[in-house]
Amino acid sequence: MEDFKRRVEEKVAEIKQEVIIRDEILKKLVTLFLSVKEGIFPGKKPPRGILFYGPPGTGKTLLMKVLVRKLGLSEPIIIRGPEIISQYYGKSEARLRGIFEEAKERAEKENLAVIFIDEMDSIAPRRDLTKGELEPRLVGQLLSLMDGLERGATKGHVIVIGSTNRPEALDPALRRPGRFDFEIEFDPPNAEERKEILKILLKNYAGLTCKDLKLEEIAEQTVGFTGADLLQLVNESVLRAILEGRDFITQEDLLKSKSFVKPSALREYSLESPKEEVEIKNERIRRSIQEFKSRPHFKPILLRMKPDLANKAASTIAWLISEELRCPYIVVRATWFRSRWFGEMEKSIRELFEKIKRAQPCVVHIKNFDAIASEEEQLRGAVLELLGYLAEFRDRGVEVFLICSVVTNIDPNVREYFEGEFEDV
Repeated sequence: MEDFKRRVEEKVAEIKQEVIIRDEILKKLVTLFLSVKEGIFPGKKPPRGILFYGPPGTGKTLLMKVLVRKLGLSEPIIIRGPEIISQYYGKSEARLRGIFEEAKERAEKENLAVIFIDEMDSIAPRRDLTKGELEPRLVGQLLSLMDGLERGATKGHVIVIGSTNRPEALDPALRRPGRFDFEIEFDPPNAEERKEILKILLKNYAGLTCKDLKLEEIAEQTVGFTGADLLQLVNESVLRAILEGRDFITQEDLLKSKSFVKPSALREYSLESPKEEVEIKNERIRRSIQEFKSRPHFKPILLRMKPDLANKAASTIAWLISEELRCPYIVVRATWFRSRWFGEMEKSIRELFEKIKRAQPCVVHIKNFDAIASEEEQLRGAVLELLGYLAEFRDRGVEVFLICSVVTNIDPNVREYFEGEFEDV
């Protein structure tokens, strides 16, 4: 076992040269794949499914490819939703069955085969939310095939890796142990991880030199950026250098290119450059700003004032905070979330707050907050959703300065979570 442990450590070190992921997760994956491949996994029922989920560009597909290559496995059998969908009845299910049969045959020869299902939510959505006939049939077929892996080949094993940006859209039956046993979340990288990703990316540019780069500064100013976003940032900088006839990039190239790249984790929302627009005279607001700068934590406040003044106040607060913390300023209009379709408003609120969690530390301004937080009967679901996230953010100390501007009254249960309500700045 000591020899096996040593080989796991070696493979982990090799993979980390190309993919940034937490050590404990990577060790678990390498241990699973190597032990199954070499036939030393104890017991007869190794895990059959692994779910990778997180925003686009966080390295889900890259990790799968690097794992397979570094561990000496055969190329994975890749399932992409549009490629198996057919207009003919039963054809899509037949294609799925054919892929799993191919994987079983490969596993019998090589001891381990990998199926990778890209954008899994496209072929296995929640059956209670779909209106067509094909999706429930595909989900049922996939459930049957996953269960059939246990009764399949007499030797060898098939591991199915599913990838999705929206785990909540998957059918719940797939996410129980025995089908997709492991769920691994891919968050946007933190500052230290962004620095390491930039190092890896810059090594891949043959003939390109770098002058006076301070990657720590770039990493601190790219909150919410994924690996794919950082690649785009470097490409923008390289193009800038080529246009100016240079074979090197500078710190200025990277900083200027940042304005052309929007973080994937915040793509649907407005990122603004905060500006000092009004003088903050209110001592309580100034104290809240200082407390957040000295120790970032959940700091929610309400601004009850005219929209133009609220916008200027929020922008000023963001400017004062970002001077030191270099954090993003996210601006959202709550009226965008109003919908006459059942559940749509709650879904939008969930998506917003999940993205905020990935972008912390940050300053968030929700305009017209009363549009989703008032005591109207039809907003009851939205209010419950808000209460859940406000409680979570408070209890976990999420590093978010939340500014909500309102005109009318909001639900008193929601108001209780805010540290102050201000009518002037």
